[in-house]
Amino acid sequence: MTTLVEVKHSPLHGKGVFALRNIKKGELIVESHMALIHVNENLPEVLATLQFPWTDDYDAICLSDAGSFFNHASQPNAEISGRDFINLVQTFHAKIDIIKGDEITIYYNNAFDTFIHD
Repeated sequence: MTTLVEVKHSPLHGKGVFALRNIKKGELIVESHMALIHVNENLPEVLATLQFPWTDDYDAICLSDAGSFFNHASQPNAEISGRDFINLVQTFHAKIDIIKGDEITIYYNNAFDTFIHD
């Protein structure tokens, strides 16, 4: 669990991730442990909206308190900075300096894989 962020109601959509203190550009925000789900699995919508592309055969859902609650922004202040396929961990880092209280967002769409910076 991280002391950098909290999950709470977001004006953007549902729940979001918010900075509890100033976060510097490049700083690790959260490491999320992942659970794999076969891409053909029919998940309830509440879970399906939390999926990240992982491999050709599997998507993943973050098991951390924050990893699945980053909202989308076309100009995000954070990014997925790595995926550890062996230990099933995904990391998120700050793209810019983030001010205490700001919502932390990432960029995602149907071609999400192209925006991951391994």
